[in-house]
Amino acid sequence: QSGSSIKPLSVYGPAFEVGAITPATVIKDLPVYYEEGQGWPKNDSRQYQYARTVYQGIVSSVNTISVRTLDKVGYDYAYSFAKYNLGLSNLTDNYVTASGQVKSDIGQSPLALGALTVGATVQEMATAYATFANDGEFRESRLFTKVYDSDGNLVLDNEQKSEQILGEKTVTYMNVCLYDAVNSGTGKEARVSGQYVYGK
Repeated sequence: QSGSSIKPLSVYGPAFEVGAITPATVIKDLPVYYEEGQGWPKNDSRQYQYARTVYQGIVSSVNTISVRTLDKVGYDYAYSFAKYNLGLSNLTDNYVTASGQVKSDIGQSPLALGALTVGATVQEMATAYATFANDGEFRESRLFTKVYDSDGNLVLDNEQKSEQILGEKTVTYMNVCLYDAVNSGTGKEARVSGQYVYGK
């Protein structure tokens, strides 16, 4: 399971791209559902602030903001965007367990909180995140580029497939948020002295 690292890929990226939100958009920071006196989703701190910006939601990984933003963009679009545009191929819309239970990643817990049915690989996640660093161009990840024999002849050419999938605004919005997530938010452990680091 990817946990909260899924949020920029399946919630905020798609929502920025369709213009449903900006980092300055204010969203309710309150539980979406109440069952037996318990609110869902719970924020990590178990506290709510009534309203926060999307920027604060990303930098501090606020679960309520993620779920409510997903509701704005729609489950089907978010799922399709993460799976087909950003390459999270293990997302599933119909998974039958050994006991016959049917599960799907088209929903709030998988897409907004990262409780994925099958999960995502490290390679998939890194490839998807690299799209923000590559100015919105999705590049198929690869382990080698070219192989030559001892005579200098090209034996294998692993040409990288790429596609422009994100607009300039989406990339700018996301990178501002991911930079601050590392420098002042939930990603502080990823800071590297003297380096610009963007992450979740």
